[in-house]
Amino acid sequence: MAIHSNSEIHSSAELGQNVRVGPFSTIGPGVKIGDQTEIGPNVHIEAGTVVGADCRIFHGASIGGDPQIAGVRDIVSSVEIGDQTTVREFVTIHRSANENEKTMVGKGCLIMAYAHIAHDCVIGDNVVLVNATSLSGHIIVEDRAFISGMIGAHQFVRFGKLSMTGGMSRIVKDILPFSTVEGNPARLIGANAIGLKRAGIAPAVRSGLKKAISFIMHDELNITQAIKKIEEEIEMSDDIRYLVNFVNQSNRGIIR
Repeated sequence: MAIHSNSEIHSSAELGQNVRVGPFSTIGPGVKIGDQTEIGPNVHIEAGTVVGADCRIFHGASIGGDPQIAGVRDIVSSVEIGDQTTVREFVTIHRSANENEKTMVGKGCLIMAYAHIAHDCVIGDNVVLVNATSLSGHIIVEDRAFISGMIGAHQFVRFGKLSMTGGMSRIVKDILPFSTVEGNPARLIGANAIGLKRAGIAPAVRSGLKKAISFIMHDELNITQAIKKIEEEIEMSDDIRYLVNFVNQSNRGIIR
């Protein structure tokens, strides 16, 4: 363990084996840091935050601070970050606005510089948030989603798994799994073909997903008609079923 003499670590914080903490960083009460995690200089980690093993947190990051909601201060809540996640410079991740709840970031994520994750967000595993992306409260980002830079996302939206969101997009509705969206306002432009291939999804399933997404894009079909066409014309793999269920369960509607 290498703790710089100019860092400040609360006596109740728990640091795992071989943790490194840089100068002028503060680690608050009840914080837990996993083995081999590296905390850079000038990092601020507030009370109750849990950081997994083999993580890297770069200088200027602020994790576990109060949610940006007027009047919300003295509640017990936290942030939890999974193993092998990287948090780059000046990222902010705020704790839940609800008593005893968590803002959660999964395993193997890359959160690039100046990104913001607001209260009560749930970020899945292997997610990438590119520089200056801002996620409002209660957003769900599913596994392996890629969110490009300088995106603004409305509260309660959902980024489907293996989706790709283009830079500088304005997101006010849910993004289909396996799809690519971009623009202001954002629009659906097709399947995330490269992401699907990299994920090892079988060619026949990739073809079915592309066809399903094209039905949803179709201007002459409403969502109900598109789903019916998918169910009638495309063989139901687990991923196609996941896509259909995602649409049926959407509360904010789907970007098309």
